[in-house]
Amino acid sequence: MYKSQLWKHLAALVYDIFPILALFLTTSLILILFRQGQEVQPRTFWLQAILFLEVFLYFAYSWKLGGQTLGMRAWKIKIENHQQLTWPDVTWRFLVGIFSTALLGLGWWSRRFNLNNLTWMDMACKQRVIDVSEKSK
Repeated sequence: MYKSQLWKHLAALVYDIFPILALFLTTSLILILFRQGQEVQPRTFWLQAILFLEVFLYFAYSWKLGGQTLGMRAWKIKIENHQQLTWPDVTWRFLVGIFSTALLGLGWWSRRFNLNNLTWMDMACKQRVIDVSEKSK
C-alpha cells in the first residue's frame, strides 16, 4: 500500500461537503416539521451544536467503522489500520482537522516537510492515510 497524494486528501474533503450538506438539509427539514414551520433564529447555539455534532459523527463513524468517508472512498484513499482507532483517536483526528482547516490547510501542507509524509491528523491518531487505488496495488 502506498502513501496517498495530497490532492486526493483535498478532493475528498470537497466531496465530503455534499453528504454533510444533505445531513444539514435533513436536520433542517426535521426541525421545521417539529417546530410546525417556525424558523430557528440564525446563530442559535443549540442548532450550531447539533450541526457540529452531525459533522463530527459523520467523520468519526466513517473513519472508525470503515476507515473512509464517502469522499475518501471516491478518491480511493483510507486510513491504514482503521480497526485500531479508538473514539478518542477519531475525536482527536477530527479536532486537529478542524484546526488544520482553520489555518488554511497548514496541517495537510506540512506533510510535504514531514519525513514520514504524515499530516497533523495522521500524527494525532497515529494512523496514516494510504492510497488503495488499483494502480497502487
